[in-house]
Amino acid sequence: MTSAIFELDTINDLPLWAQVLVASRACRRAALWLTPQTPDKVRGLLLDACDVIDGFAKAGQRSNKEIAVIKRATDHSAKRDTRQAFSAIYYAGDAAFAAESSTDFEAAEHACTQSVLKSLACVGEQNTLTPLQVRIFVAADLDLLRFACAESGVHRYDGLGESVFGRLASISPPRPEEIQPRLSADPTDPYR
Repeated sequence: MTSAIFELDTINDLPLWAQVLVASRACRRAALWLTPQTPDKVRGLLLDACDVIDGFAKAGQRSNKEIAVIKRATDHSAKRDTRQAFSAIYYAGDAAFAAESSTDFEAAEHACTQSVLKSLACVGEQNTLTPLQVRIFVAADLDLLRFACAESGVHRYDGLGESVFGRLASISPPRPEEIQPRLSADPTDPYR
């Protein structure tokens, strides 16, 4: 996501679990913006993983019982048109692991932020979302989470709790006619 219209470096100012939530919300949009021909089971794998990551961010810790949901999504053999969404959920899950580890291992903070950025980059490469749409969605989430965390007194390593989640705007699926896959810019791509 080069030449961003906002300063993505400000993501470092957010509490770690808020960073994870930014990635999860971007992944949720990626799943909802997949083509209407995408099987419900495939979309469901992604949305279930987003729900689990959201729960981790709310609690401020991972639950070993629910990691299997993310593993099912990351182990899924993705088709060409869903590959970026599944890659994004992989990095969002990795960010959750790093956020939890950061209380014991300082370098995990950097790993968390880098995984979030990789997740956002994957969403930006999805062929049904434009990079500008992704930037706008992420900018809105950054502003909203920055405000909600400040108002709720959430610190660097805290879970977000109900007070932050109660302030978030819900993510609605687009109308099917809004989803227009972009053609590949790669001249060697047989699907171009």
